[in-house]
Amino acid sequence: MYDVVVIGSGMGGLSVAALLAQSGFKILLTEKYERLGGNFSTIEYKGFKLPTGAVDIELEGPVEKVFRSTGADFTISPVPAHYYWIRGHYYKLPEQGGLKALLDMLNKTKAERIKLVGRLAKEIATEKIAGAFKRAIKGEEKVEMSFRDWLLQYTDDEYVLGIFRSIIFSLFSVNESEMPASTFFRFMSREVGHGFRSYGHAPHGNIALMNSLADVIKGNHGEVWTNAETKKIVIKNGKVRSVVISKDGREVDIATKIVISDIGPQKTVEIAGKNNIDPTYVKRVEDLKPCPIITFLIASDQPLVDIKGTIGIVGFRNLYCIDPMSNTCPEVAPPGKHLLVTFGNPPSSLYPMNARMEIEKYLQDLEEIFPNFQNRAEILRIDTRNIDDEWPAYHVFPGQELSTKTPIENLYMVGDGVKRPGLMGLPGCAQTGLDVAELVKGEIKLH
Repeated sequence: MYDVVVIGSGMGGLSVAALLAQSGFKILLTEKYERLGGNFSTIEYKGFKLPTGAVDIELEGPVEKVFRSTGADFTISPVPAHYYWIRGHYYKLPEQGGLKALLDMLNKTKAERIKLVGRLAKEIATEKIAGAFKRAIKGEEKVEMSFRDWLLQYTDDEYVLGIFRSIIFSLFSVNESEMPASTFFRFMSREVGHGFRSYGHAPHGNIALMNSLADVIKGNHGEVWTNAETKKIVIKNGKVRSVVISKDGREVDIATKIVISDIGPQKTVEIAGKNNIDPTYVKRVEDLKPCPIITFLIASDQPLVDIKGTIGIVGFRNLYCIDPMSNTCPEVAPPGKHLLVTFGNPPSSLYPMNARMEIEKYLQDLEEIFPNFQNRAEILRIDTRNIDDEWPAYHVFPGQELSTKTPIENLYMVGDGVKRPGLMGLPGCAQTGLDVAELVKGEIKLH
């Protein structure tokens, strides 16, 4: 008998398990694969520490709060700056000034002979957009449209639209016409998303952070089982009674008071049995839209870019962000080598992507940004996450998120499918761990 069984070892699962274990709950965390971390982990290859999933780790937010609360090691190398690539030029985003600084930076590109065709070239337009942002973020305006439609009220400039397309793809893996404007404003607000203002990289790989949380569980008399797939959540009379886990070639029935799933809403409903759950909820889960992503991990003998910081790419086919990780964290590459991570998406995230066709377009983008790319670099890994894969970029579109509570009273979920609207990625997953840990503490008493 366990107090809590946690299924899956992503950021949400490991966060809630570590928080509850430290509070004295008897915890079992199960992971289907040998490596912990789920979508946020590390692959060792040719001496490189290749990240899977997120690269940028938010500082001073939910992720750091989990690690500080549990005492887990949180070794992060801060990323010093963010840049935008516009027609062959790199523009550094000022540390202070927020949106207005971004818009002023775009205005300056005109002086440097980059053609701006919209109304943003006028100072009044900058003030108009910034003011509209402030009103929307404060909730003073009701916004029920896509972010692109909202922005088109103030500017039709393609560079401005391109900047926000880069931001939104980078954070939410959808384009600006698929992004609910209200969700983006929640992300930008200080009360909810904080705008992801400060972040860094894990110099010893994402896996080091995940292993550190696992050590907290084990150090508080909890158990972490790898190569252990949860086959079934056993529900009787509307409550979870146990889970069936395949471990070491046999199936084991584990009794538990509470189950917390970090394997996504779709898979959770599948192993719990659709017949055990309210049909309206099942239909809502079936209608969820996951998001795709394409990641290239690239090695080179010389840095392809000398910048220390992440770089948003404006105006390309698929590529929207590049991150020269080894410039900030030389530990992720072997001596004399450099690691560049790039992210992209198909034009729309609504439909399954043709991976081969999208990769070809992605390669064209790389050649244009880095002339003679094929002779200067080696592609170590191409990671395509389609909407029907086990680990898409996100399990749900922004604005579609479910609650961490399910119709089954002692079955909860954590992870990106149930994050608070306005939070994204890793911080959103960590916050679900914090939220569910508090709910569980109110549900069951310790022995």
